[in-house]
Amino acid sequence: MVRVGEAKELRALPRDRSRRRVEHDLTFQWQIVEGPGALAGMHDQAVTFLAPDEPGLTRVKVTVRQRDVVCSGEGLITVTHELMGQLGSATVSSQGLPGYTFERAPGGSWRSRRDAERNVIVINNGHRDFVYASRSKSLKLRYLVRLYAKELVMHNFVGLPADQLLERMVELSLRTEEHL
Repeated sequence: MVRVGEAKELRALPRDRSRRRVEHDLTFQWQIVEGPGALAGMHDQAVTFLAPDEPGLTRVKVTVRQRDVVCSGEGLITVTHELMGQLGSATVSSQGLPGYTFERAPGGSWRSRRDAERNVIVINNGHRDFVYASRSKSLKLRYLVRLYAKELVMHNFVGLPADQLLERMVELSLRTEEHL
């Protein structure tokens, strides 16, 4: 996970079949397969990933060559913009307010979903409602707040009937929009 606008070092650690480190005669080729961001030092064992200014998911691939042997690996980077900053440089907790990130899925019917493992709300920025709400900053902010409220209510009130879930969502939406 990387915060928007920040940089993070990525490192390839090649190993043989016996799980021992391979360190000699290696060439590295890094690339962004999908998503926003940039890489610096794409031919080194370690590269710097430069996160974009908007949240999103980025898939990075590294190809390592040693003479005739070629291996590759991929990783998924979550670029997140947290609504409430964390203290210090602690790792992401699975409790507290989650951050959010974007995933582009234009054909998908889902608007948002919660990734509990990474404590992030993933928002479909390809959904027609998101595209419509992006016409203005205030409309987009209100849309994001509603999705955020939906995910928090679904997570915190598991098992409640639909009418009570909707009541909690209206309550949370009212309280958050008051502070926009």
